[in-house]
Amino acid sequence: MASNIVSSTNDGAPRCYFAVYADPALPGHVSVEGGRFGNRGMPANMRPGDMVLLYCTGTYPQRERTVAGIGFVTQVDHAIRDFWYDFMPFQQAVPLEFLRFAVTDDDKAKLANIRFDWLFQISRESFRAVAEAAKLAPSPSKSRPSPE
Repeated sequence: MASNIVSSTNDGAPRCYFAVYADPALPGHVSVEGGRFGNRGMPANMRPGDMVLLYCTGTYPQRERTVAGIGFVTQVDHAIRDFWYDFMPFQQAVPLEFLRFAVTDDDKAKLANIRFDWLFQISRESFRAVAEAAKLAPSPSKSRPSPE
């Protein structure tokens, strides 16, 4: 049954999280595109159906200080503190500078600690603001024909 699979808040909606990725070439690190995340502080209430904003730090090549996309949680293993997700990249990544203005005050406080806390729950309001910014972001510029 779908209701047993999808984690939800009191109103039945999936929970929203924020995960932080560093340089995938470092030992023990994985790529944001790989669809897996492990964290010793993984929330006990995380379940398949939850959604995660996938943020890359300044050390992540070609995605520095941006939210690269959304992960739709497909599997959770609380014993090993890992979860897997389907990666849905944004057409244009959302920069950290935008996050600082778009999220709620409570989530701003959490963002201020991303050096220490690499996975945390955020409000649906903040999640939606970031996802909408990515949706509205212009796609990479294409060469335009010159006016004649």
